[in-house]
Amino acid sequence: MQSIEAQKPIILSKPVSEFVPHSAPMVLIDKIVDFDESSLVAEFSVSAESRFFQTDISGIESWVGVEYMAQAIAALAGIRAFLVNQPVNLGFLLGTRKLELFQQQFNNNQTYTVQIKELYMDDSGLGSFDCSIVQNNQCVCAAKLNVFETSDQTQLLN
Repeated sequence: MQSIEAQKPIILSKPVSEFVPHSAPMVLIDKIVDFDESSLVAEFSVSAESRFFQTDISGIESWVGVEYMAQAIAALAGIRAFLVNQPVNLGFLLGTRKLELFQQQFNNNQTYTVQIKELYMDDSGLGSFDCSIVQNNQCVCAAKLNVFETSDQTQLLN
């Protein structure tokens, strides 16, 4: 594995789409701000052009935060794959525990920070992450997400 610190400037300069197995318009995170072996910080901004934006509330409902968190986890997995010259694996959100929504929505013309921290990842690809989305040092939503990552797509069909 290449040194994370040596590769960090290169990785942070790349678009998020290089690290998540999504294509536009489903790449929701705007940029990766920082990361290490077991955590990642990303940002997204809300505008009228944002996926899931609702004009009647001038924002995005906060339950969509689960997908922002899941994409941050996918970005960390993609960075790990990049560091060992492997393709980005498929990942799946299996569920969430302790979802807490402290606001009803992500507001238009605002930027939010997604923070994820790996709690565990076993050899089978099952993992759990502690996640939050904050704005101005206030938690907007938080959850523990359970995920599954695999490089064997045939495993999914059996």
